[in-house]
Amino acid sequence: MEAYQSAGLNPYLYGVHGRQNVHTNYENQFSGSGNISFRDTVQSALQTTESLENIFAEASRQYGVPLNLLKAIGKAESNFNPQAVSGAGAQGVMQLMPATARSLGVEDSFDARSNIMGGAKYIAGLLERYQGDTVLALSAYNAGSGNVEKYGGVPPFAETQNYIQKVLSYAGETIDLSGIQTARSAGNSIYPSALDLLSALASGTGSSSSVFNQQDAQYLVELMRLRMESMFHTEVFSAEEESAESEAGALI
Repeated sequence: MEAYQSAGLNPYLYGVHGRQNVHTNYENQFSGSGNISFRDTVQSALQTTESLENIFAEASRQYGVPLNLLKAIGKAESNFNPQAVSGAGAQGVMQLMPATARSLGVEDSFDARSNIMGGAKYIAGLLERYQGDTVLALSAYNAGSGNVEKYGGVPPFAETQNYIQKVLSYAGETIDLSGIQTARSAGNSIYPSALDLLSALASGTGSSSSVFNQQDAQYLVELMRLRMESMFHTEVFSAEEESAESEAGALI
């Protein structure tokens, strides 16, 4: 504990009022888990969660696509499964093909936020292309714009026709995704270069010319602090509540 104090770290991080050491809480997450890289450790520490509802709402605002339509596509494509992979190789919540994902700037199709944003951008482009015609846009999303052009409208494919009806049906429903949480890690933050640099320095492969500025350091330390405080509250306070409930039960 003295070492943490001499390092000038926030006292809250090493425990207050005799509560369990937060560093120990954090280290316990990785005990017995084999060889874990510095990068994985930091990313796990910085990992947070957000609801799919918030992601879809943000995507709707950013790309001007009706929220109910975006959710309907997500439900029809994968039932909101970030790890879904189709037989044709489409990936993630919005089932983006790898080439399409790359063209949309999606680096990780299995990251729900990136995938949903990419899907929203894609359907927004199709709606613009077909002058707001939702049916044609959905046809192109499912079967490709080439087939829409080839057949001069909705392609005569049972799969595509069923897909359109399914999406339009879902769009008329109330879909609440606020209770579905998905991971959001430091790897998707605006400071991935800082994490890369820290990893290189930790492994001894960093260049002497590498520059890790104060802003980078403060950003990462603050996120790690917030993450460990969250872990501290979850583990310690829940234990205190259980203890209090047991004591109350004993008094009855």
